[in-house]
Amino acid sequence: MEYYPDIFYDVQKISKKKLVILFQEAKLLSYKWWVDGLLNDNWAREKIDMSFEDVIKLFNKTKKSNLHITFIHRKGFEKWPQYLEIGFSTLSGNSIFLWIDVDIKHKQYLLERYFKEIKTL
Repeated sequence: MEYYPDIFYDVQKISKKKLVILFQEAKLLSYKWWVDGLLNDNWAREKIDMSFEDVIKLFNKTKKSNLHITFIHRKGFEKWPQYLEIGFSTLSGNSIFLWIDVDIKHKQYLLERYFKEIKTL
């Protein structure tokens, strides 16, 4: 079975304001989203009950240098469904992780809307 590597897109030049709009639109297009929180200092995570609005408030309060933001085309093995994984994690304090899974059919639309130059990492 053939394996296809994931594609990681460079989101560094997207402003925080535009990233919030991207997260909101991705959530509307998503088939699944959730938030994880750290259980302890060993990076074990557990799904937590947090509203999307509260996640965005935390994102806005956090310096961009303390965020890890992702826009990934997940591929995997040839028989696996491909999808977009969009979200972020905070890198300080009580870390949280936002995961938004979006059907691959929305990829071109989102790339054209949010990326002036499409760069992969």
